[in-house]
Amino acid sequence: MRILLLGEFSAFHKNLKEGLVALGHEVVLASHGDGWKKIESDIDLNYHHKLLKDGISNRVFPILNINQLTGFDVVQIINPFLMYRKLFPAKQYLQYICKRNKKSFLVGAGEDSFVWKVARKKMRYGPFDDYLKYDIKSDTFFMESKKAYQHNLDILNMVDGIIPIMYDYEIAYEEYSNQDKIKKTIPIPMNIDKIEYKPNKIKDGKIVIFHGLNRYGFKGTKYVEEAFDYLREKYPNDLELIIDGGLPLDEYLKLMGKTNVVIDQMNSYSLGVNGIYAMAMGKVVIGGAEPESLKSNYRVTTSPIINVTPNSIELIKVIENLIEKKNSIEDMGRESREFVKQHHDYKKIAQEYLKIWS
Repeated sequence: MRILLLGEFSAFHKNLKEGLVALGHEVVLASHGDGWKKIESDIDLNYHHKLLKDGISNRVFPILNINQLTGFDVVQIINPFLMYRKLFPAKQYLQYICKRNKKSFLVGAGEDSFVWKVARKKMRYGPFDDYLKYDIKSDTFFMESKKAYQHNLDILNMVDGIIPIMYDYEIAYEEYSNQDKIKKTIPIPMNIDKIEYKPNKIKDGKIVIFHGLNRYGFKGTKYVEEAFDYLREKYPNDLELIIDGGLPLDEYLKLMGKTNVVIDQMNSYSLGVNGIYAMAMGKVVIGGAEPESLKSNYRVTTSPIINVTPNSIELIKVIENLIEKKNSIEDMGRESREFVKQHHDYKKIAQEYLKIWS
C-alpha cells in the first residue's frame, strides 16, 4: 500500500511510518516538523525563499508543491486545522488532496473545535480553563467559535473516517452526525526498537523527577510547580526536581533518559506521546490514566501509569508515596516498558491502522 501521512505532532506520524515501513508499505511523511521539535519528514512543508518573507513563502510553497501529495492509496491528516492560517485556502487545500488520493482519514489528535465544544462539556476536568488563563491570556479561544466548528465539521465531512488516538478525542466525536465514520480508538504508536530500555536505578539516593515544559497552562505545569516548590524544601536530600522544555526532540529525549520519574500532562484523561516515550525508556510515569481512558484506549482496568488530576496536593502525595517505596521504582519502570510493548508497539499499531484503512 502507498500511504501519505500529512502533518506531525510529537513524532506520532514518524513512529507510525516506521511501523508501516517495517510491514512492507511505501510511506511518505509530509509535515512542518512540529515547530521547534524539528521532527524529520520526507516532504518539508516549511519553505524559506531568499526573496520572500517566511510568511509568504510558507503559503505559496504548499500550493505549488501540492501534487507531491496526491496519487496515494491512503492519506491520513493529523488534525483538521493543519495548514489553517490567514490568507490560505486551508479547506480547499485539504479537499484537493482528499479528492486526489483513493482514501482519506483524519486523526483525532491535537486541538480541534469538537474537543473544545463537545468534549469539554463531558469531562470532569481538562486543559481548557488553564489554557485560556495562562497560555493565551484570554476569555475565549478561536476553537470555541462557530467559524472553527464549521471548518472542523467540513473536514470531518470530506474524509472517509476519523480515528481517535485516545478517550479525550473519542468523546469529542460522539455527537457527530455520521457515526459510521468514527472508528475505534487506536493507541499512540511507539517504535520501541529504537528506544533503549535501561533499568530505572536511583543514583546518589535522589529520585530525579522531570516535567517537560510545553504550553504551561494546557499541560498543567502550574500544579507541578506548586508541588515542586513544597517538595524541594521538604525533601532536599531525596528529590531532584526538573522542569525544562523547548528542545528539539532528540535533545529532549536525552534529558528525559537521565530521570527516574516523568510527569506528563496534569490536565488530561489520557497519556500523551511524551509519557509513552518515557514509559518505553523504563521510567515511572505520572499522568492521565482515568478509568474511562484505560477502557477506551487499552481495554484494561489497571496500568502502571500513576493517574493524577490537576491538583498540586494530590501530586505531592503521589511523589511522597514514591519516596517511601523508592526500592520499587526499578520494578515499576520495567512494568512501564512491558506496558508499551503490549499496547503501543509500532508494528502492532500500524496493523490496526491498516485494518481500518482497508
